[in-house]
Amino acid sequence: MLAEKTAVLEFEQVRQEYAVQDARGIPMSVHDRYRKALTEMRFKIREARNGAKGKRLGELLVEQGALDQEKLQQALDEQQQRGKGELLGEILTMLGLIKEETLHSALSLQAKEN
Repeated sequence: MLAEKTAVLEFEQVRQEYAVQDARGIPMSVHDRYRKALTEMRFKIREARNGAKGKRLGELLVEQGALDQEKLQQALDEQQQRGKGELLGEILTMLGLIKEETLHSALSLQAKEN
C-alpha cells in the first residue's frame, strides 16, 4: 500500500532527525516536537496497515532468520506491557534483538508485499 510506505518513510525520517538532535543535546522543547511527530507517524502507520493483507513484521523477521520465535514473543510481550505507543520494530531494536539495518530491510520487504 502506498499510504503505508509513505507513513513508514516519514516515520523513519522523523525518527532519524530526532536521534541526531538527541545526540547533540538539543533543548527539551525540540524533543517534545519530535515526540509528537513520532506519535502522529505511528498513528499513520497503524491506520495504513489496517486491512493490510501482507505478512506482519515479526513473521517476516522469523522467516528471514533474523529473529527466532522466542525473541519475537519477548518483544510482543514487551509491546503489550507498554501499551499502544510503541511499534514492534522500535521495541526489537531497543531490546537489541535486531539491528536497525535489519528492521529497515524487513520494513522495505513488507511494504513491497502489500
